[in-house]
Amino acid sequence: MGIGRVRIGLLLATLAALGAQLAPGPQSAAQALVDPCQQAATPGESQITVLSSGIERTALIDVPPAEAGQRLPVLVGLHGAGGKFFQTYSGFTELADAEGFIAVYPNPIDKADGHTFWNINDHQADGGPADVQFIADLLDYLESQLCVDPSRIYAAGVSNGGGMAARLACELSERFAGIASIAGGYSSLPPCDPTNPVSVIEIHGTADTVVPYNGTPPNGAGAVWPWLWAWHEHDRCRGTPFASRIAPRAERFEWTDCADGARVEHVEIFGGGHQLPGGLPPDAGQSSTVSAAWLAWDFLRQHTLAGPYAATQARARG
Repeated sequence: MGIGRVRIGLLLATLAALGAQLAPGPQSAAQALVDPCQQAATPGESQITVLSSGIERTALIDVPPAEAGQRLPVLVGLHGAGGKFFQTYSGFTELADAEGFIAVYPNPIDKADGHTFWNINDHQADGGPADVQFIADLLDYLESQLCVDPSRIYAAGVSNGGGMAARLACELSERFAGIASIAGGYSSLPPCDPTNPVSVIEIHGTADTVVPYNGTPPNGAGAVWPWLWAWHEHDRCRGTPFASRIAPRAERFEWTDCADGARVEHVEIFGGGHQLPGGLPPDAGQSSTVSAAWLAWDFLRQHTLAGPYAATQARARG
C-alpha cells in the first residue's frame, strides 16, 4: 500500500474516532458527520430519547415541512407541574406547523409520588434531576440531527414550566435568543447571572392564586414586577416601559431600548387567574381575550441570539 493511501486511511480513522467521541447519545460516528441540512427532514410528530447526566430522557418533537437546507427555529415547550399535555394544550404545535418552526416538548422525570415538575432550583431539599443540563443536551441533539437555526432558539412554559424557562434564560443565555413565561413561578429561582442579553416576555393574571401576581406573603417572593425589573437590568434596558391596551382586560408593557436589540415585555391580564390564556381547551372557570401562545411566538420570532455582554456594555451604558 502506498504512503498516500496509508495517510488517507489514518485520517479517516482519526475522523471516525473523533466523531464517536462527539456524537450525542447512541448516534453513530457516521451519522454525526452528516450535515443534517443536506437533506429535508421528515415532517410530523415523534418521540426522541437523549442520554443526559447518565439518564435516558425523553421529549416529543414536531417538525414542520421544510426544504433541504432550510434552517428552522426551535421552540422548547415546558409544561406546568403535574401534567405532560402541554403539546396539545398550549397550541404551539399548530403554530409550529403554520409558522415553520420545530416544537419540542421535553419531559421531566416522574417523582416517586407520581408528581412531575421541573427542578428549577438544584438546591431543593429533596434534590432532583439536572434539568438545565438535560435541555442543553437536548439542544445539542437537535442541532446534530435537524437543520436548526442556532441563532433562533426559544423556550416557552406555563406555571412551573414558566419558572423553568426563566431559569434557562439565566443559565443558558448563550443558547436562547428569547423566552416566554406564562403564569410563571419565580420565588425559588436561584440567583441569575446571564452572560448574554435574552429577550423576555411574561404573561400573568392579576388574580392568580397559585403563583400570585404580587408574590407570596409576607415578603412578596416571586412577584412579577420585581422579576421584570431584574431583567430590565440584565438586558441593560433604559427608561420606563411603554404601556398599551392590546385587548379587553389585557395591558402590554414594553422596554425596547435594551442591549443588542433585546426587549422585555409584560402582558398583564386584569382579573386573570392561574391559566394559559387561549389554552386548548380553556382552563376550567377561566376566559381570556388573548392567546398566550400567539403573543409568545409573535414576540419571540422577532429576536435572534445576542452576543456576550462584554461587547455591548459600552454602547448600552453610554
